[in-house]
Amino acid sequence: MFSSTTSHTSGLDSDETETKVTRPFSSGPAYPFLLIDYITNIPNSTPDGRVLIYDDSSKGTAKQVAIQDEKLEEEVIDAMTVGFSRDGLGFHISPYNDKPVISYEPSNPKLEDMTVHLPSLPTGKKIQNLAMSSLPVRDKDWVVGVKLSGYGLSLCRPFGNSKWININTMSQCINPLSSLMFSKTDQRFYIPSLGGNFLCYLGLNSKENDEPKSIDLEFDKLPKSVFQELADVSSCSRTDHLVESPTGQLFLVKWYIEEVEDHEDDTLMQVTKKFMVFRASESSDEYEKTIIYTEDIGDLCIFLGHSEAFCIPASTSRGLKPNCIYFVGDNFGVYDLTTKTCSTFYTGLRPVKNVSFPYWPSPTPLY
Repeated sequence: MFSSTTSHTSGLDSDETETKVTRPFSSGPAYPFLLIDYITNIPNSTPDGRVLIYDDSSKGTAKQVAIQDEKLEEEVIDAMTVGFSRDGLGFHISPYNDKPVISYEPSNPKLEDMTVHLPSLPTGKKIQNLAMSSLPVRDKDWVVGVKLSGYGLSLCRPFGNSKWININTMSQCINPLSSLMFSKTDQRFYIPSLGGNFLCYLGLNSKENDEPKSIDLEFDKLPKSVFQELADVSSCSRTDHLVESPTGQLFLVKWYIEEVEDHEDDTLMQVTKKFMVFRASESSDEYEKTIIYTEDIGDLCIFLGHSEAFCIPASTSRGLKPNCIYFVGDNFGVYDLTTKTCSTFYTGLRPVKNVSFPYWPSPTPLY
């Protein structure tokens, strides 16, 4: 598998064109997502025992993918995080002055590499996630929005008046652990409320101590089959995340997490159990959005885990599977909306995780 002399069909029928992978399995395939696609489609285990598959039918449609090899675990983490690189866009906290730093190294040679130093954060504050109105552009009025720990929201114009504009969220019940996103279509920053019944939003020209405005979410009638699924996750915690497709379609993604006992040290682990996706109706107006449950997002893949959630067509990246959610952080895995199968990567008895910034923290309980 994945050797210089082995072809890989990535789950295709035998009469379809095979994809030649030119690097050994142990040192990463030429197209990293082919590695993920291969592993999640293994029926039982690899012949060499480096990957073992466990189907946990007692907890719904779930697949535990146990990686027995440390090098392979590193490659899976690398392959999963490739999807969050956003064409050379990076973020870190400077070790010299603790200031947030945005770096941009685009693959297009016509675009300029950039390093943008943001203002220092208030003492004790940490960035939970970051969203931007555009990719970094020198001398252009683009806006960075950050969701801080707790209920904090702040905006900054890196090449304007470079200081943090602090938003007054005390009167708005935003979800402290859901993510901030920027809608190119609406030209607003959005974040779901606690409970997910409305959206808080900020305009690009928000000023110091402005309060977020809100839009009601009107949920369309759910199919009867979904009610049992909701009952199955009633004891789970949940975070809500908005994501916008390249064509401007807005999706609300509900991420359900259950606590599972870690028998090695008698603690609880956070394990992804399910995702549910809702799309905003085209008839939604400025003050209300109708949200419709869906199990089909077409050729799209949704990425949740590093900074702002986003989605891309699967057909643009070899090895991606359409109608799937790729997630990283406390868990690494792939959720197939078609089959409702959650494939979570494990090493030993614990889920594969990487808590390098930025990542989603543990979700809040349902209210």
